[in-house]
Amino acid sequence: MRYGRLKEIYRYNCSEWDMYGNIGDCIQNLAVENIYTLLGIKPDELVQINRDEISQYSGEKVLLPMQGWFGNLYGVFPAGWSESIIPVFLGYHLNTASNGREIFLQKGIDKLIKDYEPVGCRDYNTVKFFKNTDVNAYFSGCLTLTFPERKTEPENGKVFLVDLTPAAKEVIPENIKMTADYSITHRYKFKNYPINDEEGIEFENCARSILKRYRDEAKLVITSRIHCAMPCAAMGIPVIFINEDIDNPRFDVLDGIIPCYTPGDKINWEPLSVDISDLKSAIISNALMRITLTARKYGIQTEKMYNYSAGEIKRIENNLKNITFRKRFIPGMKRKKRLIFKLFRFYINQ
Repeated sequence: MRYGRLKEIYRYNCSEWDMYGNIGDCIQNLAVENIYTLLGIKPDELVQINRDEISQYSGEKVLLPMQGWFGNLYGVFPAGWSESIIPVFLGYHLNTASNGREIFLQKGIDKLIKDYEPVGCRDYNTVKFFKNTDVNAYFSGCLTLTFPERKTEPENGKVFLVDLTPAAKEVIPENIKMTADYSITHRYKFKNYPINDEEGIEFENCARSILKRYRDEAKLVITSRIHCAMPCAAMGIPVIFINEDIDNPRFDVLDGIIPCYTPGDKINWEPLSVDISDLKSAIISNALMRITLTARKYGIQTEKMYNYSAGEIKRIENNLKNITFRKRFIPGMKRKKRLIFKLFRFYINQ
């Protein structure tokens, strides 16, 4: 029995798909890889399993963190997982689009998943979905918030504009537009169809290269993508997130971390980096504990695995819950004010 992580080799129907991949998918998998290193498990020791084929995996038994986006994009949805996979749900996002949740329920996965509770979710909307189906779920955050903080800042740092929506591009000040670097995108164009393992490796190496460029070159990143914003914030890089769809459930993972602006908001164009060391530590501690507890349950060991007492388990759970709740409801940002109002209205109606 071994440890595994997800990889991304899209098996979509080429008549519908434009052959572009999302680098953010790879970044989430690299974050899982980093967590494993804290347990003394090297990247080359991991079994890599394609996200969209977990229900078909037939190799040796593998413990597999389910961090990432899951949905029925282009009719490809891994509803369930094979008997050779022991899932650990961390940062799991079950998408509302393309009837992914309907398929999840139709196939009875909500019943199967109860054997692997509690289910750690990337966003509060996914938590709500599971709780409504009587699954013990909690907000675990996204592991892309756990990338190490960079040790030094670049002397002549760049302002990167990364995959801004058309409306967001319109509000960028001219002085920033004139000097910004536009060379990074999280849209990766595949060369061949069907995608093979070699190009899957190239896709992931592109993600590694982009993360390195952010770390070594960026003084500011302005983006409309959450998996650009979150790893950059974790690395200590100032970030501006602009998206006209800020009420999208996928974005609530950013609550209390960085401001979520619409193009019509008054935007602070000179933000400082944010200190999320407490959140980062809480997410890491929870991830290490969940992987360890699952590994021990199924008889997998590593040298660095720790014996958690019942009191320590409770302390880690409460710490993550308290930190994420506090960050989510801090005042001062439009999105946060709406959330506070909703919470107030909820209690008034009880």
